[in-house]
Amino acid sequence: MSDDAAAAARAQHRRALYILIALSVLSHAALVGCRIAVTLGGIDLGASPFSLGLLMAFFGLLPMVLSVPAGRLVDRIGTRRPMFWGLGILVGSMLVPLLSWEVGSLFLVSTATGFGYMCVNVGIQKLGGEIGGAEARTLNFGLLSVGFSISAFLGPLIAGVLIDLVGYRITFGVLLLLPVAAIVWLRRIRFDERLILPGANGRAEGNAQSVLDLLRDPKMRQLYVSVGLISAAWDVHQFVVPIYGKSIGLSASVIGLLLASYSAATFVIRMAVPLISRRVPEWPLIIGTHIVGFVVYSLYPFTASLPLMMALSFTLGLGLGISQPIVLALLHRLAPPERAGEAVGLRMVLVNGTQTFLPGVFGAVGGAFGVATLFWGMALLLGGSVFYIGRGVVRPPA
Repeated sequence: MSDDAAAAARAQHRRALYILIALSVLSHAALVGCRIAVTLGGIDLGASPFSLGLLMAFFGLLPMVLSVPAGRLVDRIGTRRPMFWGLGILVGSMLVPLLSWEVGSLFLVSTATGFGYMCVNVGIQKLGGEIGGAEARTLNFGLLSVGFSISAFLGPLIAGVLIDLVGYRITFGVLLLLPVAAIVWLRRIRFDERLILPGANGRAEGNAQSVLDLLRDPKMRQLYVSVGLISAAWDVHQFVVPIYGKSIGLSASVIGLLLASYSAATFVIRMAVPLISRRVPEWPLIIGTHIVGFVVYSLYPFTASLPLMMALSFTLGLGLGISQPIVLALLHRLAPPERAGEAVGLRMVLVNGTQTFLPGVFGAVGGAFGVATLFWGMALLLGGSVFYIGRGVVRPPA
């Protein structure tokens, strides 16, 4: 390839990555904003705590079941059409509260929004692993993760301000403009997957293999174990820290500050991913994430001082925040190229499974044995998993 052709290819890759980041921020901001609006809207409509829990669980219900088939579809037909379909579903789901404002409608919103975002996200993660080839993966996912951190901040902020200013129904009307903008952006800029995806012309025409075949590789099994545990550790922090904070007398604003310090840390560490990944291999970083989680969760129940709790929350954000871009880059390297979408789908099944089932399990265990049990149980799982995940991957065999 000539120098001019190589420069043109790099420019095409950068352009595609910027498109992908914009689509990611718009669609994810719509999702997280919708979560806030659905939760607060359910409270406003008088939904019971059990119904509110179901509303949150329904965001992950269809992705938990359909992420693997969606990944296979992306492997077979490419990313463009599924992403359009997902964005269209997001728009349709947020039209529902404008037409019918009741708790039953919110269940439809949460279910359809989770499904629509899944369609978009499978395509984003597939493209993120292949734009620019293997050498660009960690940088791609690092930048995409920064985008996720930004949208995770903007979505709730937009929804919260709008709810106070114009009410719930108009808030949903404004939120649907985010996927509409993503559709317009995707239609205006028609990138050619064949140019930005190595081997895109060789998409799988059929895939009769079982998803369990992906787990025959010991390293893939170790990676998916890490995915499940890190997702659980993330959910424990978001769900249990507010409960623990209330139990020791912290105000809602202080608890929000704790959660904000965690989010700030994920943003900081993801900005540093390109620099860190050039110096430290993926597996030691993943193992380090588990060790950080083990230490922080072991200490949390002994801490009642706000500065110390903020330090622990920030440290945990640094540890867990680096996992997503590193795991995704490693997943694309280990998975067969023609099954990358399916491998991403299986990861999303694990993540959405924890988001669907763990809140109820956490509530039951915490109610029976105390909140400290949840912290220590998570610490035990993360610490114990280090020996399994680290086996044969840190040092090459002799």
